[in-house]
Amino acid sequence: MARIHGAASASEAVSGNLNFYTMYVTEKVNAVPGVDIDATGDILDQTQQNLDDIVNIISLVAQPIIMNAPVQVSLGGVAPTLTGNGYAFKFAVEHGQVFERGGDNVSILKEIFFGTTIDGVTLEPANVEFVMSDIL
Repeated sequence: MARIHGAASASEAVSGNLNFYTMYVTEKVNAVPGVDIDATGDILDQTQQNLDDIVNIISLVAQPIIMNAPVQVSLGGVAPTLTGNGYAFKFAVEHGQVFERGGDNVSILKEIFFGTTIDGVTLEPANVEFVMSDIL
């Protein structure tokens, strides 16, 4: 086999310009307006569809390059102000301060999520919060 212009290999390089974010969302329980975002891998499962919707909304601004499967947590003491049961979804993007506006490093995330409806629930500050951090 002839080699033209050097060698090629399958690899992935991630730059050092990563920003890490956590999305906290309340769990849907009876009258509590929340969104279940379990990563089931089943595209017919509503909770997987909800997670897919969230990733698609984030991708309107920046492509997440690192993500965890959402973790069910007790939000009190973990999320900035939300309480009760919910999910923590962490992701990273490779665009520095892409979600920042006016000194708020999650302003754009709030703009694109608040008012959006997923699985019949309108996302708002009462059921969704975002935090930027230095680590995933």
